[in-house]
Amino acid sequence: MSSAPARPVELALAVLWFLVTFTVFQRDEYILYPLALYFSYAVWRDRRATVPILAGSWPLLLLPAWAMLSSPLGVVPGEALRTGVQMVLSGLICVLFAAWMSPRRIVLTAFFATGICGVLSVFFTSYQDGAMTGVFPHKNMLGAKMLLLWAAALCVAFDPWFRLWLRFTALVLAALAFVLILRSHSATALVLSLAIITMIGGFGFFAGAGDRTPADRIATGLITAGVLAIALPVLLSGPDSLADLFFDRLGKSRTLTGRTQLWAYAEDVIREHPVTGYGGGGFWRYQENDLVRQIFAAFHKSPNQVFSFHNSFYENTVHFGLIGLVLTICMLAWAFARLALQLVRRGGMPFIFFLTVAMVELIRAMVESELMRPFVLAHMLIWIGACYLAKHRLGSRHGTGQGPVQKRPAPSGPAVAFHIADPAVQNRS
Repeated sequence: MSSAPARPVELALAVLWFLVTFTVFQRDEYILYPLALYFSYAVWRDRRATVPILAGSWPLLLLPAWAMLSSPLGVVPGEALRTGVQMVLSGLICVLFAAWMSPRRIVLTAFFATGICGVLSVFFTSYQDGAMTGVFPHKNMLGAKMLLLWAAALCVAFDPWFRLWLRFTALVLAALAFVLILRSHSATALVLSLAIITMIGGFGFFAGAGDRTPADRIATGLITAGVLAIALPVLLSGPDSLADLFFDRLGKSRTLTGRTQLWAYAEDVIREHPVTGYGGGGFWRYQENDLVRQIFAAFHKSPNQVFSFHNSFYENTVHFGLIGLVLTICMLAWAFARLALQLVRRGGMPFIFFLTVAMVELIRAMVESELMRPFVLAHMLIWIGACYLAKHRLGSRHGTGQGPVQKRPAPSGPAVAFHIADPAVQNRS
């Protein structure tokens, strides 16, 4: 078996999980950890479906396995081991959701969970320097989180497989997400929201209408990527470059609000523990680490604040060493290759959504430290999308992998949610 459809109550639990991993609120651990334990049990209960998918998605556990194996070498071994266990659980739950739900149901679940937070942010909000924070701790987080609602809502709205009322609702929530991005006063989120439109359009072109992408479109994509790879370094370097104009327009400095100085600190820290790192939770200990106190003073942070190096690759290298950095890059390369392969081979709005989320999170990883952190919805969506290739291959072995993956609904018939026209490909939808 390559799938194990979830029970109705488990679909409700999945929505709750998406909600609690999308935002942070007081006492959320009383929901998060019991759900994680139940889903861990479900991985074992549905092992006929989950184990084959996990076997085909083993790179998903590369960094989590290293985090656990290297935990005895960490500064705080207990905390490092706990971080590794959470990373493993996060990966296993991604496999479970891939076994439980179709790609479209994942997109719709993400849409519901993020939409709830978007609506609540209108009625329950505070203001920070004149900007809305919504139900999130600060304004920049509101802008960053609404990017996921923006992407999910657009993909639901443009997917002909969903009912018209649902697509209209998605358009309304997409408008709400964009308004909240504007009200957050986050220039980064605004730029990424515009980039998401470009990504969805571009990936939609290369995905075709749900069938295998024609060779001429693939050739066009490769040529475009080659031109950009040559042109961008020229345009972004030198005096008065596009990068300078871009930062000036946003009112930002080339130091990215001091991030470049922070990254210099990170490079010094990495030199102290280059191979294995400090272990999960081993560096940012204000009371025990003189360098942390120095960094907090340099960036005007109080001891009770949470801080990071604002770059996922530096952050992971500090905690998991150069080995962890290599494993991080390998996991990302594996996931992007699988997502791109499914986009080309299968098409469809769900894989456009997964690849768009992956691209946005990769861009954000350059200035934020969340990538590879356990129990974060946006990152879990990347791994869930990558797991579907193993699931679909299993479906092919059972005789459900022939022919095109999906076809657009006929113009005379209404679009419906979760309906696949050809029963032979229902397991691959």
